[in-house]
Amino acid sequence: MDIFDINQSAIKSLMAEQFSLAAQQYYQALPKPDPQFTCEEVADILGLEVSTVRGYLRLPSYHQRNLPVVQCTESSRGYRIRLSAVQAWQERNSLTLDQDKAQLPEQLLRISHRRTGRRLKAAS
Repeated sequence: MDIFDINQSAIKSLMAEQFSLAAQQYYQALPKPDPQFTCEEVADILGLEVSTVRGYLRLPSYHQRNLPVVQCTESSRGYRIRLSAVQAWQERNSLTLDQDKAQLPEQLLRISHRRTGRRLKAAS
């Protein structure tokens, strides 16, 4: 009888181990939740004004600066923006300094430098 009891407990522990491993694999395979933020929270994340973020929500979907929104209520206070949408927006709209300068013609760069120089002289 002792052998039978040992085998039964070994089988129970082996089954519990396998069940635990299968449950871990199942839960790891489930999609992770995508947190949602209000316009104010997104403005803080991106370092923008709240009115700018709300303007980006109203842009057409083909526009580069559009932020897709989830409407939770009838009012604009119910707008929620997913974290994945914010990250995609950052990737679409991130420019390094060299890329930014490369897109502007050299004449405009010279004009912008002159304008800032005038502002500095006037301020001092």
